[in-house]
Amino acid sequence: MSILKTFLMAAVCLFALPAIAESPSWRSTNIQFLHGNQYELGPQTRESITIEHASSWSMGQSYFFSNIFNRRDVGTEFYAEFYPRMTWKAITGKPSPVKLLDDFSVVAGINIGNLPRNDPFKAYLLGLGVKFKAPAMENLSLDVMAFKSENANTTGIQVSPVWSMKFNMGKHRFWFKGFIEWQSAKATGNKPSLSAQPQLLLDIGHYWQHDHQIYAGIEYAYARNKFGTDGVIEQVPQAMLLIPF
Repeated sequence: MSILKTFLMAAVCLFALPAIAESPSWRSTNIQFLHGNQYELGPQTRESITIEHASSWSMGQSYFFSNIFNRRDVGTEFYAEFYPRMTWKAITGKPSPVKLLDDFSVVAGINIGNLPRNDPFKAYLLGLGVKFKAPAMENLSLDVMAFKSENANTTGIQVSPVWSMKFNMGKHRFWFKGFIEWQSAKATGNKPSLSAQPQLLLDIGHYWQHDHQIYAGIEYAYARNKFGTDGVIEQVPQAMLLIPF
């Protein structure tokens, strides 16, 4: 095992232990059901379930999601990511000294799954994150991290903007959220890759006086050079149902 990989694994464990042990002062969890039919790798049509969770701990925040895909060629695909982070505001109790930033952090991560085609996959990440001051948005942040996959001999870079905002149009309430993820050629071990998953959701529970309890809408999943595979472009609009709990 390389020194870099050992360091990244240790960083993830260092962050993860207090994140799991602490009782969070806030938490947010949801389950998502998606259906799309324009996939390029594997069968065109597939369904998936995503569980997403974020919470605070004494020195920062943690974020986790897990995807389960129903595929008709190789069985069930599984993929998950976990990101604990230490933030300036949680550690110091002071506001950010940078006017444009609400907070900044040191973040570690681990990605695991059997993607693609049931091949085992594991990657380790470590880097810095910033959260911008954006009063109209719940979250507007950017992470820049070193990325080391066990399937590649090189260490590359991953850049990930993330956003979330809720807004009203007349009596209708919407939630627009998602992320963009760019990985360098050294991160994928082949070609640079770009993926994005913007989601536009309607709060349908609002019409029955159950605000923020059930959302329906669409996710647009885009990937260029997916998994670092040269020339593989996916553009998949997916029907989506999201239930917070």
